Amino acid sequence: MEITTVEQAKDAIAKWLKENQHAVTEVKDENASFHFEIDYPIGSQKRQRIIQPKEYPGLMVLLNGVSLAPDHVQKLKDMEDNKRDEFYSELRNDLIFLENSYDMNLDEQGVAKQVQFSYEFYFDALTKTQMFKGLLLNHRTLLYIVTKFNDKFGIPAMPKEHEVVGAA
Repeated sequence: MEITTVEQAKDAIAKWLKENQHAVTEVKDENASFHFEIDYPIGSQKRQRIIQPKEYPGLMVLLNGVSLAPDHVQKLKDMEDNKRDEFYSELRNDLIFLENSYDMNLDEQGVAKQVQFSYEFYFDALTKTQMFKGLLLNHRTLLYIVTKFNDKFGIPAMPKEHEVVGAA
């Protein structure tokens, strides 16, 4: 079945998520025709969002991201600017040819605080396979970022109240 309307897209996605036993929360979002938050991987604390922005008819956006651990943020702050830029360049070079996109949120000093990942496609490509491919790509990119930061700066000590698998 070809998906051409927002209602068809929402119903199909909800059905696929239910079939795969994801925990799904519908998020109130005035800028979206629909906005789901799901556990991905299934049963984990990690979350991804599936959004159909009202401003872009027919577009689907899959989002996830990671907040950097306070230890890692401090180590980035302590780096010389050119060394920090080299590290960011290495990340960009590794991620540039992926099918999903990323956005590193930097503060006024050029220190990363969060990294967000997105996978976009239109209704004409909306299939169960395409949607789960995008979720997997975003998840793998998150794991890559967590691994790169942990390899560079060590595994951070996370306070119990912030303990979330995947924090970079």
